Amino acid sequence: MNRQRVRLIDVAEAAGVSRATASRVLSGSPRHVDPVLAERVWAVARRIGYRPHVSARALRTGQTGTIGIVVPTLTNPYFVALAEAFAGESRDRGADLLIADSRNDVESEAAHLRRLTDGRVDAIAIVPVSYEDSGAALVEARDAVPLAQVDRRTRDGNTAAIVLDNITGVRLLIEHLREAGRERIAYVGAETASSSGAERLAAFTDIAGEHAPVTVVSEFSTSAGREAARHLLDSTTDIDAIVCGADVLAVGVHSTLQRSGVSLPGDIALVSFDDSELLELTDPPITSLSPPVGEIARRTTELLMGEGDAWREPSVERLVPGLAIRESTQPHR
Repeated sequence: MNRQRVRLIDVAEAAGVSRATASRVLSGSPRHVDPVLAERVWAVARRIGYRPHVSARALRTGQTGTIGIVVPTLTNPYFVALAEAFAGESRDRGADLLIADSRNDVESEAAHLRRLTDGRVDAIAIVPVSYEDSGAALVEARDAVPLAQVDRRTRDGNTAAIVLDNITGVRLLIEHLREAGRERIAYVGAETASSSGAERLAAFTDIAGEHAPVTVVSEFSTSAGREAARHLLDSTTDIDAIVCGADVLAVGVHSTLQRSGVSLPGDIALVSFDDSELLELTDPPITSLSPPVGEIARRTTELLMGEGDAWREPSVERLVPGLAIRESTQPHR
């Protein structure tokens, strides 16, 4: 059965305001409209299912009502969670979200940025693939629309970046392991082309000591985590804890340790970084940092959609993660 499209005038009549007032509120330009009245218009619009005509709005205002987010991959649950957080922030502001997956490739990332800045979005949040090589495409894109870096940053992106405080995060994990009686701690990370990967590795070496075992694999994946665990088991038996730089690595490490007869957490304690739902499915569940993805999305969206050009400032805001303690780090008895 066809449903008649809810019109702007329907919202105005149901909210008891003029069509012009409803238009100003729903187009994102509620100047001179009482905030209580504006919220009533939005509440009515949501209740009766009003959806603005995007093409008409774009022609009238020069705005698409859409935010873009570019992530390195959607096979990593952390980036899915981040995109979901941005979707919620966009929805709360009456905007749509367009998600692009750069497949961990700088050229694909640049191509996505060119397409998004061709009139498709009003602003872009991006998790850059490479600290060294992603910057040029970001500079080109930020000259077209507001752009901010999220979770990672580039050397020369020249925009604001809102990222995780990786140094504090690594310190929290190592301190927790030491409090649980673990002293011989190893690290498993992936490529260090990204700022986050490089920062986590450097922080681990600085805090745990330069002689602490480190295994760096080629990608963030469960298969890479299995490979890393096999390497650690073959090269050293003198460890009692492993810090993983991402959840997909931790799940792979967990699998190999259990298949090899290693007791978790009896022989080796295991911790990770992203706190995705994957970690609740293992036995035992894995302790992890808990990144504030909701706060990252909120602050970035406010930065991109707010007044002024604060997003242009090449500043770095680091948000401190929490710690979700689970059975994989039970103390030695």
